[in-house]
Amino acid sequence: MTINKGFQAHASASDDRHEYRSVFRKQVFELLRRGYERLDPPDFQDSEEEDITGELIREIRNVIEDRLGPSWAQHYAIHDDPKINTPGRLGKRRLRLDIEFERTCADKHPRYPFEAKRLFSQTHEMGKYLGPDGLRQFLSGNYACEQNEAGMIGYVQSETPLDWARKAHDKFVKNRKMFNLCFDGEWKPVDNLAKFDNCYRSKHNRPPVGKSITLFHMFLSFC
Repeated sequence: MTINKGFQAHASASDDRHEYRSVFRKQVFELLRRGYERLDPPDFQDSEEEDITGELIREIRNVIEDRLGPSWAQHYAIHDDPKINTPGRLGKRRLRLDIEFERTCADKHPRYPFEAKRLFSQTHEMGKYLGPDGLRQFLSGNYACEQNEAGMIGYVQSETPLDWARKAHDKFVKNRKMFNLCFDGEWKPVDNLAKFDNCYRSKHNRPPVGKSITLFHMFLSFC
């Protein structure tokens, strides 16, 4: 089944169906990869997170609007720093995601959120990636409370993506309970997801939400 045919066949299916989610995921990560490949990563070795995210989103939008691109891409929109509507947080007090993909359709629009963090220091940057302003926003239900999946992106500005992936793995092994890992949710590599290297998966319980979430981790080199 091709990605485009898959969505045509399941346009009215529930987002909980495995095949529908798989097609949606593949298309989202394909757009992410294509956008990243349009950048010159060393140009961003010292850039702030917001600068990298802004340029990455700009290039993803260019992919979506490219007439020579994949035909299914025209059904997507990409959002920069979108606000999240949650109980108790109104107006300026609303939290913000870094990146959100939206698939436009006649029914409820599927959305795929991402949180991004710079990785450039051996001292505490993995803590930011995994901490209260990073991964734990998903675990608390502040982010993606209606979704079963989401993405984390590490902007690697020192060492290698593999080095940072190993650091994340070690944190998960030592702090399984703190990260609410599911029985089958241990950190593991993901192969053949939009031809990305350094892609990993973890699955977490979310007691405040009442359902688990699967997180896909991408480590993109910017050095």
